[in-house]
Amino acid sequence: MRRYFINPELRKSTAALLILNMFFMMVVLLNLKMYHYNLKQDYVRTFGAVTERISTYDPEIAREIIPVITAGADEKEAQKGKYVLEQYGLSGKLENKLFPYINNSAHKENLNVILIFVVMGSIFLLMNYLQYSYFYDRIRRLNTGAKKIIDGDYDISISEDREGDFSKLSTSFNSMREIIRNNLQELKKEKQFLVELLSDISHQLKTPLSSMIVYNDILLNKQLSKEQSRNFLIDSRNQLYRMNWLIKSILKLARFDARAIEFHRESQSLNETIKYSIEALEEKIKSAGIQVKLHENGKIMFSHDRHWLCEALINIIKNCVEHTQKGGRVDVCVVENPIYKRIVISDNGEGIDEKDLPNIFKRFYKARTSKSSDSIGIGLALSKSILEAHGGSINVQSKLGVGSTFRITFLKY
Repeated sequence: MRRYFINPELRKSTAALLILNMFFMMVVLLNLKMYHYNLKQDYVRTFGAVTERISTYDPEIAREIIPVITAGADEKEAQKGKYVLEQYGLSGKLENKLFPYINNSAHKENLNVILIFVVMGSIFLLMNYLQYSYFYDRIRRLNTGAKKIIDGDYDISISEDREGDFSKLSTSFNSMREIIRNNLQELKKEKQFLVELLSDISHQLKTPLSSMIVYNDILLNKQLSKEQSRNFLIDSRNQLYRMNWLIKSILKLARFDARAIEFHRESQSLNETIKYSIEALEEKIKSAGIQVKLHENGKIMFSHDRHWLCEALINIIKNCVEHTQKGGRVDVCVVENPIYKRIVISDNGEGIDEKDLPNIFKRFYKARTSKSSDSIGIGLALSKSILEAHGGSINVQSKLGVGSTFRITFLKY
């Protein structure tokens, strides 16, 4: 029962009922007091008339009657008197109207009781109407809000500044509204993402597919030397490799956006993960004539999925290598302090135009100054998704002709 009294409406209505009951009890008691007073007046009036008659005929008998009136008679005298009155037809079975004084008092008392209960009933009906209209108004507000949500209007908000179940209900309603709105927004985003994904795949596959169709038509319809055929087949193979890498990368991004990738994170050396990433690019680094050096300051442990974090670092280091001239260098530093763990990857390559910096982590974005014809702008976007999934962030600073610096930061919580 106590749990319902957290509602201020119930406390107020209970207090009002108690006050009204006390008030009506006092009214009833006052009415009874008035009724007893009137009975006493009628009693005095009736016995006064009787005593006056007796006193007229015999004053001595009147003096004997007075004590009987005030002190009462014994049972024998009362029974004898009752018998005498019955001889004249007076008994308790007679109607009230044959007892004028009693009839008037009873009539007044009945009217008073009816009036009290009419007033009391009216007040209770009014209280009942006001209380339930208050509740139904609040319920209608919730109903109106629910209809607006069904119609797609999510700006409605039900506010309750009091404690109690209605306040909890309004809070739950607002939470439900936000959840529905967020879910619909997520569905719209997923739909838009699917449209963009299909558009991206179509756009990115169009060129290599067209090239392969041309190559195949040439191989089928023209007489080519063995060397020429071999060159066309090598080009076709390269296009297939590129398409394969592109499709895999796009699907990885799609899985990240759909939160469908499960990381197997464990506490392990961040230094070792960086070394594996550099080793994976060893052939590319040698062929580019670039020097890549790792700068360590002690062993740093970090909870991460080595496979995925390696892929993110490979894409960033690869980007630095591809945009650095022969004889250049790429430095990878890993540091730790009480606030964060950080990986800094910097090069002394061609740099990135300031206008391109805000967009380099967008998928399929290619910088205007980029000289790499094979770049399709998906590696950095994938790296950013992987790092953010690990709770990290990445930013870049660059200057044309000087080089670029990528900073990967993992805050300690």
